[in-house]
Amino acid sequence: MIVLSAVLALLMVSSGFLLMVNETTSDEETATDEQAQQDPITPVNSSPSILNAAEFIHQWDGENASIDGFVLDEELSTTTVTMVIIDANTLEQTGEPHSTTSSSDGSWSIMTERSQPGTWVLQIQATDAEGLTSNVSISQLTIVTPEENDVLLSFLWIQPEEGSSIGTLQGLMLHKFPSTCSVEYHPQGQSPARLIDGDENTTTGEYSMSVNTSYHNTEGDIIASCGLFTESSSTIKVNLPVPPEPETDIDSDGVLDEADQCDSTPEGEPVYATGCSESETDTDMDGVMDDVDQCANTPTSESVDANGCSESQKDDDSDMVNNVLDLCPNTPSGEVVDVDGCADSQKDGDADGVNDALDQCPNTPLGDVVGADGCTLPDWSAEDSWYCQDDNGPWVRDDNGQGNNYNANTNGVNAPNGSGSGPWFKCDVIVFVSSTEMNVNSNGIPNHNWVSAFGPGDVQSHTWSIPLNPTNDTTGGHTSTNCPAANGQWECAADRGQVAVAANGVPIFGPEEGPGGDAVALDFFYFTEDRQPIDLGYCGAHAGPTGVHYHWDAMCQYWEPETGETMQDYDWSLIDSTKHSPIIGWSFDGYPIYGMYTWDDSGAVKGMKSSYAVERTSEGGDQGYNGIDDWNYVSGSGDLDQCNGRYGPTPEYPQGTYYYVSTPLSGSSSTVVDTNGDTVPMIGFPYFLLCYHGIADDSNAGGGQGGGGPPGGNAAQTLYSHMPELFDSVEDRVDIQGLLWNTTWILLVVIGAAFVRGQRSND
Repeated sequence: MIVLSAVLALLMVSSGFLLMVNETTSDEETATDEQAQQDPITPVNSSPSILNAAEFIHQWDGENASIDGFVLDEELSTTTVTMVIIDANTLEQTGEPHSTTSSSDGSWSIMTERSQPGTWVLQIQATDAEGLTSNVSISQLTIVTPEENDVLLSFLWIQPEEGSSIGTLQGLMLHKFPSTCSVEYHPQGQSPARLIDGDENTTTGEYSMSVNTSYHNTEGDIIASCGLFTESSSTIKVNLPVPPEPETDIDSDGVLDEADQCDSTPEGEPVYATGCSESETDTDMDGVMDDVDQCANTPTSESVDANGCSESQKDDDSDMVNNVLDLCPNTPSGEVVDVDGCADSQKDGDADGVNDALDQCPNTPLGDVVGADGCTLPDWSAEDSWYCQDDNGPWVRDDNGQGNNYNANTNGVNAPNGSGSGPWFKCDVIVFVSSTEMNVNSNGIPNHNWVSAFGPGDVQSHTWSIPLNPTNDTTGGHTSTNCPAANGQWECAADRGQVAVAANGVPIFGPEEGPGGDAVALDFFYFTEDRQPIDLGYCGAHAGPTGVHYHWDAMCQYWEPETGETMQDYDWSLIDSTKHSPIIGWSFDGYPIYGMYTWDDSGAVKGMKSSYAVERTSEGGDQGYNGIDDWNYVSGSGDLDQCNGRYGPTPEYPQGTYYYVSTPLSGSSSTVVDTNGDTVPMIGFPYFLLCYHGIADDSNAGGGQGGGGPPGGNAAQTLYSHMPELFDSVEDRVDIQGLLWNTTWILLVVIGAAFVRGQRSND
């Protein structure tokens, strides 16, 4: 048998057979100098990985051998596995490549055309829906030639009846493959024309032939031949008595007394050449006669049971490894085992408590706590992602009436720990975690100062149940009214109501405002709202009848102001771009929402951008009256999918998870001329999420969106400065500063420095 490593070495210097792994390099995979100085991040390969054994051993059974394995990818049901079969001796490809698609759990199976004994090299590679390919997996298929015992021949002579010369020879040919057996009687000293060909039962090995004692010599040889891959034969010399003569064959078994080692054979029992029947023969001398011995050829001195079987001959779990060598008894039927008789479901190579068949992370460091998939669990719990627990929420205020012409919020207390009417509130979140979900109660107050604008906020009573183990939605067939780009594959999130909850217990709303326009786009002067004004305060939040909620950003939850700074100074561009953002909220399907900075496919920190671009009236848009309809999904323009999420590892989920992202900006290179006539970058619709990648509990959504100020209202003060990030790195922004005084950049710099917005209504 050719050793797999030797074949692999030959294949590496041969041409024309190896599947080539695509190597792609994009601008997004090249880390900037600033990113190179960030905290060390372990690079993560998002391409699919094949999990296969080094060698597939198939015991010959006449059927084509199948090859099984697993792949890991975020979209398992769209991953294609391709296999090329190479002759291990000639190193030439045999047949066409085989391809299949993995199932929803990542398993795949390919049936080969190989059914005869031999050895082949397998080259296996996986390609996911995005065209990313795995490394080539080199495996070996061996179909093992079955062991064939020498044929064992017995016979019984039935002498002619009185007045007849026709006697009958019958018996049994014992062999692994009785269908390959044939038997003949060769009369001694007679022409081959008088040879008698027996009638064989190809299933049982039984045979029968008629002997005309007046025509055939009754002295001769019974010769049997058998063998599928290895031929063997057995010969018995006989003298068939006619009629039996007591003085020459006392037991009338067809073997003369002189050669008969068993002269008392029971009548009617077939005998071997020794004249002994199976009830008189103990071939392996284990004390159990052959007629009841179920295990022939027992090794000398080994103890046997009543069936004549020693432990070295028994295989109680039928895994092809005898009990003496089998370290894993009771192997489940049909599972492939190693030389120790152990299947993957019975082994735990890294001693993490998850058997190898289920373990998706082999070689787990000793002592690590793992999940059901055998992968190390991060030393955190989902409960740790929430702010304001255990009465540790900060005192915050509603800045309505603070330097603006809104009415001051008197729903709170007059000072921290004070009493009476005033703008001060305290964030409070309570989280109860069960084995399946997080139950969250919140008073709806953020952990930072806010401007509630037209609808002064107040303490609420919110309750949500968030799944801890989200389930991907694979059913499809959903309405696409509020998420056309999803095309029915995933369930749309609410357009105006709650779609998620922030980590500080404040609801996250869909993109639209009360009348139907895009609340964020209107706040950035993308459209003119002549039905109800919209104004977003700090961090993309404001208040309505159901309390404070976010439409955009929400990353200020974890922003730490520098000395002398307040929430009025906050802008998303102040977020640290060198570190992976924390979880800022949870979607109702159980998947987390992260701040904009996450790991890209190379493991570098990157500011993620949405893949949507606004559609103007000239392009078929409806000029702001139905917010979601004003946006088109442009695949590949940004980093995220139709729901505004992606699959990949995070600090909390090192093995990978699906997650949504807060996106201030779009990846579209297009700009927008706003209602003031200024050219501005594309904002990151849908800002948090537009549809649910997992199965969501819509009962979490609670009441719908409402509120807002009087139509036509106007407030002139600036509530939230905005500086869109036009470049992927700090260095890019520094390098461009030398061009800022060029007249083509002056207008854009002014816009980025202070984006003044008119006060508009609350949702």
